[in-house]
Amino acid sequence: MRFAFALLGSRGDVQPALAVALELRGRGHEVEVAVAPNLVEFVARLGITAVPVGGDSRDLLGSGLVREDMRSRVPARRLRALRAVASVGWDDLRVGLVPLAARADVVVTGLLGQEVGSAVAEAHDVRFAALHFCPVRANPVVPIVDLPAVWPDRLARPVQAGAWRAGEAARWHLTRRAENEQRARLGLAEARVGLPERLRDRGALEVQAYDPALVPGLADAWPARRPVVGFLDLGAEERRRLADTDVAEDPALEDWLAAGPPPVYVGFGSMAVGDPRRLVATVGRASAALGVRVVLSTGWNDFPPGLDAAHPHVRIVGPADHATLLPRCRAAVHHGGAGTTAAALRAGLPAVVGWFSADQPIWARLLRDLGVGVGVRFRDLDATTLAAALAQVLDSGCAARARHLAARLVDPGTAVAGAADLLERAD
Repeated sequence: MRFAFALLGSRGDVQPALAVALELRGRGHEVEVAVAPNLVEFVARLGITAVPVGGDSRDLLGSGLVREDMRSRVPARRLRALRAVASVGWDDLRVGLVPLAARADVVVTGLLGQEVGSAVAEAHDVRFAALHFCPVRANPVVPIVDLPAVWPDRLARPVQAGAWRAGEAARWHLTRRAENEQRARLGLAEARVGLPERLRDRGALEVQAYDPALVPGLADAWPARRPVVGFLDLGAEERRRLADTDVAEDPALEDWLAAGPPPVYVGFGSMAVGDPRRLVATVGRASAALGVRVVLSTGWNDFPPGLDAAHPHVRIVGPADHATLLPRCRAAVHHGGAGTTAAALRAGLPAVVGWFSADQPIWARLLRDLGVGVGVRFRDLDATTLAAALAQVLDSGCAARARHLAARLVDPGTAVAGAADLLERAD
């Protein structure tokens, strides 16, 4: 079979899907991949030649549109930004994906770019499948709004389901014009209902690439075409090719880890943190107040050298291999991206989720409800709020629950194989 993967977004949107692409290639299938230009070299480290589509995703996440307008307290400004971001890069994605789809049996996207990917697949009369790294379809199980804890399920479930449906309607309102422009350029008829309904009518596969232990009851609430397989991740050999900070290959970091108690991991992945100096100062004061050590990963942010000099209990590292670093830690502070959430859970770590937007507050709520985490909007993090949140997750009960949950997670290799099995059977 021939698979065309169109993967918009940051590394966190791309890496889980690449695990499935590599699995399919290992089974003898042909795989082609399209990603943002800044991730082409990243994909190449895994032995895959990728086609660049769209703009630089790192630049987008660091832009005023995302960092300021999308987080504005002015509703009209925020709405304009949401509309712009919802369809950013769609023209380039369509142009880049068309020749790949012409050679493919199945077009696969992640969460981003599904509207274009499914339209291109429809125009070429090939199958479409999506990999969802977070629940994004209407359901009564996953909380999308905060409700009083005393509410019984018989009241909470229909309210949550209604909130999800309202979110889907809002998304369709934001993207309808842009989506139908793409469909017209592909010679397709105008769409009159949102993507979830159209994919349902087509019977398209939507693989839920997160762990069923975090969303008990969700698989029963959804049809078989939305199977929950577990978090996806690369194997150890593939991760070594990515040139992240690996404890085993960084003697200085190994010495620092061995010189004291397990630290708290802090890292916000591809999210732009604004002022690195302010972040280091916040982390330094909060961790000093609690008497804990911190290893802080820069992610996609550029940190001036020496920021940790004033905080001897803080060590700054570059992008980190979560699989080797997090098991050496006692808790995590992160942005709530699906990949980092999975890695922290797999390491048995309770977490403070300093969320920005998108699916991140959903993960914050899920971890809170499972008793293994606390959520705080990133812009509200200061030394006081961070110290208070960390004190909660460092509690022995929270830590024990996190370790117990880790033992219940689906092995990532099993999840990847399961996703590949489903894509092979996609119809």
